Amino acid sequence: MDRKRRLILQSGSLLGLGLAGMPVAIPGDDQRPLNRIAFGSCAFQSVPQPIFRQIAALKPDLYLSLGDTIYADYDIEKKQPYDVTPESLRREWQVLADNPDWKHLVNRVPLLATWDNHDYGHYQAGAEFPLKRESKQIVLDFLGEPADSPRRQREGIYDVNLFGPAGRRLQVILLDTRTFKTPQTLAPRPPDAKGSLGKYAANSDPDATVLGAAQWSWLEQQLAQPAELRLLVSSGQVVADAKGMDEWGNYPLERQRLIDSIRDISPGNTVLLSGNVHFAEISRYSVGEFELLDFTSSGLTHFNSTYPEAQNRWRVAGPYAGENFGLIEIDWDSDRKPRVLLKAMNINGESVFEYRWSRR
Repeated sequence: MDRKRRLILQSGSLLGLGLAGMPVAIPGDDQRPLNRIAFGSCAFQSVPQPIFRQIAALKPDLYLSLGDTIYADYDIEKKQPYDVTPESLRREWQVLADNPDWKHLVNRVPLLATWDNHDYGHYQAGAEFPLKRESKQIVLDFLGEPADSPRRQREGIYDVNLFGPAGRRLQVILLDTRTFKTPQTLAPRPPDAKGSLGKYAANSDPDATVLGAAQWSWLEQQLAQPAELRLLVSSGQVVADAKGMDEWGNYPLERQRLIDSIRDISPGNTVLLSGNVHFAEISRYSVGEFELLDFTSSGLTHFNSTYPEAQNRWRVAGPYAGENFGLIEIDWDSDRKPRVLLKAMNINGESVFEYRWSRR
């Protein structure tokens, strides 16, 4: 795939101010396999982001931004949302491009990214968002996506990358959970409801969707591709499904379809990565001999101590409420080929909980 060998302009300027530092090459499948992957979500672009320096210090082979890379629709000082315009979207992405902590990371570590609600452009928007096409072009410009990239030609920003030689292949699938999403159903909540807990009701309409028909078809094709390890990136949680927040549990039929697709097409080698909830945890869906991990890391610049109190019958590690990022260390020489260590890291670059997993 040519795009794996190109240079990513991670800190690109949208306002003609020039690039901040040198671009970093993403390794291709003809180079060494990837051994260490960092990921995170949810960062205010206009505040110090020291956690990015801790990520860079660990020298990961790749950093994955799972969404809310910026809060384009939220006034941090006034603590309230506002309506975005194309001009305000460009302005806020430029604020991130100019952030010295962000520049420190992306000038040292290759980057892949998808989006969630706040960097999409509205805190609860889906398919109905009127600026979704303009927002897509602005985001892809920021990421340095080539003009001839397939990602530019199709609707949405979902994408896939394959790294490493046969026997050590890592596939990274980036889902787009905003562009095609059926609008969420607001739930009646008691006056003392905290934050976004219980904000949304489950939508069991068979026509309700998260990914949309085209992305579903594409995803099933990607799951059928050979890989020893597959990281499936979703901006919102898949396995944890009882918070009533912005999660796959609000679309139970879509959630089950995703789980069933992994079980039927790619069992035993797929790990989900998710963000959004402002704390870290690992959830394990297990039915019979099939199990599926969902490693959630959220809150690079801020966190929430209330949300981890919500029920999660699937939790096997965590929670941790503090600024955090996720780290995945891959042992390709293990007899399980591979064996993986999942680590939640705090703002000081220290592990706060760990979970070992190996391909079945």
